[in-house]
Amino acid sequence: MATGHRRLRLARPAGSILLVALLCMFVLSILGTVFLGLSLTEHNITYNSVYSEGAFTAAEAGIQAGVSQLSPNTTSSTQAIPSTNFANNYNYQSGHRADRNPQPLQYVGQRTEPGFNLSKGNVYVPKGWVFRDYLIDVTGAGPRAAQREVEVLAEYGPTK
Repeated sequence: MATGHRRLRLARPAGSILLVALLCMFVLSILGTVFLGLSLTEHNITYNSVYSEGAFTAAEAGIQAGVSQLSPNTTSSTQAIPSTNFANNYNYQSGHRADRNPQPLQYVGQRTEPGFNLSKGNVYVPKGWVFRDYLIDVTGAGPRAAQREVEVLAEYGPTK
Protein backbone atom coordinates (compact mmCIF):
# COMPACT_ATOMS: atom_id res chain seq x y z
CA MET A 1 0.00 0.00 0.00
CA ALA A 2 1.37 3.16 -1.04
CA THR A 3 0.99 6.02 1.21
CA GLY A 4 0.93 9.32 -0.52
CA HIS A 5 0.29 12.79 0.40
CA ARG A 6 -2.61 14.54 -1.01
CA ARG A 7 -1.97 18.02 -2.14
CA LEU A 8 -4.62 20.61 -2.04
CA ARG A 9 -4.51 23.08 -4.84
CA LEU A 10 -5.68 26.56 -4.07
CA ALA A 11 -7.21 28.71 -6.80
CA ARG A 12 -5.07 31.56 -8.01
CA PRO A 13 -6.52 35.02 -7.38
CA ALA A 14 -5.10 36.58 -10.57
CA GLY A 15 -8.44 36.67 -12.40
CA SER A 16 -10.38 38.10 -9.46
CA ILE A 17 -7.94 41.02 -9.09
CA LEU A 18 -8.61 42.02 -12.68
CA LEU A 19 -12.36 41.84 -12.07
CA VAL A 20 -12.10 44.01 -8.93
CA ALA A 21 -9.96 46.56 -10.81
CA LEU A 22 -12.49 46.76 -13.65
CA LEU A 23 -15.35 47.19 -11.19
CA CYS A 24 -13.49 50.04 -9.43
CA MET A 25 -12.83 51.74 -12.78
CA PHE A 26 -16.52 51.44 -13.69
CA VAL A 27 -17.64 52.97 -10.37
CA LEU A 28 -15.13 55.83 -10.71
CA SER A 29 -16.29 56.49 -14.29
CA ILE A 30 -19.91 56.70 -13.15
CA LEU A 31 -18.97 59.10 -10.32
CA GLY A 32 -16.97 61.27 -12.74
CA THR A 33 -19.92 61.46 -15.12
CA VAL A 34 -22.29 62.42 -12.29
CA PHE A 35 -19.96 65.16 -11.02
CA LEU A 36 -19.47 66.50 -14.54
CA GLY A 37 -23.25 66.71 -14.97
CA LEU A 38 -23.61 68.52 -11.64
CA SER A 39 -20.88 70.96 -12.64
CA LEU A 40 -22.61 71.77 -15.94
CA THR A 41 -25.94 72.28 -14.15
CA GLU A 42 -24.36 74.67 -11.65
CA HIS A 43 -22.69 76.52 -14.52
CA ASN A 44 -26.05 77.01 -16.29
CA ILE A 45 -27.77 78.11 -13.08
CA THR A 46 -25.06 80.71 -12.46
CA TYR A 47 -25.23 82.15 -15.98
CA ASN A 48 -29.04 82.26 -15.92
CA SER A 49 -28.91 84.12 -12.61
CA VAL A 50 -26.40 86.64 -13.97
CA TYR A 51 -28.46 87.26 -17.12
CA SER A 52 -31.67 87.55 -15.11
CA GLU A 53 -30.12 90.19 -12.83
CA GLY A 54 -28.87 92.06 -15.90
CA ALA A 55 -32.40 92.05 -17.34
CA PHE A 56 -33.68 93.40 -14.00
CA THR A 57 -31.11 96.21 -14.14
CA ALA A 58 -32.21 97.02 -17.70
CA ALA A 59 -35.86 97.15 -16.55
CA GLU A 60 -34.89 99.52 -13.73
CA ALA A 61 -33.13 101.76 -16.29
CA GLY A 62 -36.37 101.76 -18.28
CA ILE A 63 -38.30 102.82 -15.16
CA GLN A 64 -35.90 105.74 -14.75
CA ALA A 65 -36.48 106.70 -18.40
CA GLY A 66 -40.24 106.63 -17.75
CA VAL A 67 -39.97 108.73 -14.59
CA SER A 68 -37.82 111.31 -16.40
CA GLN A 69 -40.50 111.88 -19.06
CA LEU A 70 -43.28 112.64 -16.54
CA SER A 71 -44.67 116.18 -16.63
CA PRO A 72 -47.97 118.03 -16.04
CA ASN A 73 -48.84 117.18 -19.67
CA THR A 74 -50.47 113.73 -19.58
CA THR A 75 -50.09 113.27 -23.35
CA SER A 76 -46.29 113.54 -23.36
CA SER A 77 -46.02 111.70 -20.03
CA THR A 78 -47.74 108.60 -21.35
CA GLN A 79 -45.60 108.15 -24.46
CA ALA A 80 -44.29 104.61 -24.90
CA ILE A 81 -40.65 103.99 -24.02
CA PRO A 82 -39.09 102.59 -27.20
CA SER A 83 -36.89 99.52 -27.25
CA THR A 84 -33.54 100.82 -26.04
CA ASN A 85 -30.20 98.99 -25.87
CA PHE A 86 -28.65 98.98 -22.44
CA ALA A 87 -25.08 97.87 -21.73
CA ASN A 88 -24.05 94.79 -23.73
CA ASN A 89 -26.83 92.52 -24.99
CA TYR A 90 -29.55 94.03 -22.77
CA ASN A 91 -32.50 96.23 -23.67
CA TYR A 92 -35.72 97.60 -22.22
CA GLN A 93 -39.09 98.83 -23.44
CA SER A 94 -42.36 99.84 -21.85
CA GLY A 95 -45.02 97.16 -21.57
CA HIS A 96 -45.50 93.63 -20.31
CA ARG A 97 -43.30 90.66 -21.22
CA ALA A 98 -45.87 89.35 -23.67
CA ASP A 99 -46.09 92.67 -25.55
CA ARG A 100 -44.13 92.64 -28.79
CA ASN A 101 -44.14 96.43 -29.21
CA PRO A 102 -43.63 99.18 -26.62
CA GLN A 103 -46.85 100.15 -24.84
CA PRO A 104 -47.75 103.64 -23.59
CA LEU A 105 -47.55 104.46 -19.90
CA GLN A 106 -50.89 104.67 -18.13
CA TYR A 107 -52.31 107.79 -16.58
CA VAL A 108 -54.07 106.58 -13.44
CA GLY A 109 -55.56 109.85 -12.19
CA GLN A 110 -54.91 112.88 -10.06
CA ARG A 111 -55.60 114.04 -6.54
CA THR A 112 -55.56 117.41 -4.87
CA GLU A 113 -54.13 118.13 -1.44
CA PRO A 114 -53.85 121.42 0.42
CA GLY A 115 -50.43 122.67 1.42
CA PHE A 116 -48.05 125.55 1.80
CA ASN A 117 -46.39 127.61 -0.94
CA LEU A 118 -42.88 128.30 0.27
CA SER A 119 -41.98 130.43 -2.76
CA LYS A 120 -44.60 133.03 -1.73
CA GLY A 121 -43.50 133.34 1.88
CA ASN A 122 -45.01 130.21 3.38
CA VAL A 123 -48.58 130.95 2.26
CA TYR A 124 -51.19 128.25 2.86
CA VAL A 125 -52.98 127.19 -0.33
CA PRO A 126 -56.39 125.75 0.60
CA LYS A 127 -57.27 124.82 -3.00
CA GLY A 128 -54.27 122.58 -2.83
CA TRP A 129 -51.74 121.12 -5.16
CA VAL A 130 -52.36 118.62 -7.92
CA PHE A 131 -50.54 115.29 -7.96
CA ARG A 132 -50.76 113.06 -11.07
CA ASP A 133 -50.29 109.28 -10.84
CA TYR A 134 -48.82 107.19 -13.65
CA LEU A 135 -48.37 103.43 -13.96
CA ILE A 136 -45.00 102.61 -15.53
CA ASP A 137 -44.48 99.02 -16.65
CA VAL A 138 -41.12 98.14 -18.23
CA THR A 139 -39.63 94.84 -19.37
CA GLY A 140 -35.87 94.31 -19.48
CA ALA A 141 -34.39 91.55 -21.64
CA GLY A 142 -30.97 89.94 -21.97
CA PRO A 143 -29.09 86.90 -23.29
CA ARG A 144 -30.53 83.38 -23.05
CA ALA A 145 -34.08 84.84 -23.20
CA ALA A 146 -33.70 86.40 -19.74
CA GLN A 147 -36.58 88.77 -19.00
CA ARG A 148 -37.60 90.76 -15.95
CA GLU A 149 -40.62 93.02 -15.65
CA VAL A 150 -40.88 95.94 -13.22
CA GLU A 151 -44.07 97.90 -12.55
CA VAL A 152 -44.08 101.19 -10.65
CA LEU A 153 -46.78 103.63 -9.62
CA ALA A 154 -45.10 107.03 -9.98
CA GLU A 155 -46.44 110.35 -8.77
CA TYR A 156 -45.73 113.68 -10.45
CA GLY A 157 -46.32 116.84 -8.49
CA PRO A 158 -47.08 119.09 -6.90
CA THR A 159 -48.45 121.29 -9.67
CA LYS A 160 -51.24 123.86 -9.69
